[in-house]
Amino acid sequence: MDNSGPKVFVVFNPTAGKEDQAAELRTALALHFPSPQWTVEIHETTGKEDVTAICRAACERGAALVVSAGGDGTLVSVANALVHRQIPLGILPLGTGNRLARVLSVPLKLDEAVQLIAGDHTVIEIDALMVGDHYYFSNVSVGMSPEIMNETSSEDKKRFGRLAYLLTTIKRSSLFQLRRYSLTIDGQPRRIRVSEILISSTTLLEKATFLYGPPESLNDGQFEVYLDTAHSLVDYMRLVWDLFRRPGQPGAKLNHWESHESIRIDAVRSPQLVQADGEVIGHTPVEIKMVPKAIRVIMPKPAE
Repeated sequence: MDNSGPKVFVVFNPTAGKEDQAAELRTALALHFPSPQWTVEIHETTGKEDVTAICRAACERGAALVVSAGGDGTLVSVANALVHRQIPLGILPLGTGNRLARVLSVPLKLDEAVQLIAGDHTVIEIDALMVGDHYYFSNVSVGMSPEIMNETSSEDKKRFGRLAYLLTTIKRSSLFQLRRYSLTIDGQPRRIRVSEILISSTTLLEKATFLYGPPESLNDGQFEVYLDTAHSLVDYMRLVWDLFRRPGQPGAKLNHWESHESIRIDAVRSPQLVQADGEVIGHTPVEIKMVPKAIRVIMPKPAE
């Protein structure tokens, strides 16, 4: 007879975050998921394995909870194994961006994040952005952002955190270029000239306290489509200032549309880089489809 407790499968990316986090992670897991009440299995990634396949196998072996301990790239690989399953995803945000964790108000401190997963929490179903046969959970963009991500080194991200992207932007002001695209939103074609197309699962700065939108916008069954026409660093800084100063109001260089089914982006001239959830995934053309309530994710209970 198996007397072990519920099985927790943890995927840990040792290259994310601080170099000494492996010991800290194991200590926090042992504290908040003690044996024999819980059975914890940790898979430390090498960068060469199929993380999604490994997580699917863990689910088939009876994992009751799957945890992503790493950055946004690790989270995407883990979450793809949980699409349309009842097994919830726990997030330990160890990376640079951690956008989904920020939207969900998951603590950025490791011990507090582990405590949330093991303790009192709620579970929310969130939508996914499907590109090909892969699912993403925050955003897909074409234009300036993928170029910045592609040119920002891992060393700079470890050293400066999210400021590394800003430094690349300042160094490479030539990235601010207006390009022509053919954009099809729910079957309706449009021609646009922009520096950035951002397809987001959440609203952008709807309220002052929600930089990436409130959690409930993660499962409203729609995409937010943002078109950025800033073509200089000064334009971009003015746009950011307007968004923070007047949250929920359109910026001078930003248009906002909505989509409920699918979006296709074609670059009119040369193919452009595409990023999804912080990782460059290819070039245009790209089609993004809405998958409502694709996965279940742990988050703090809303404050009363």
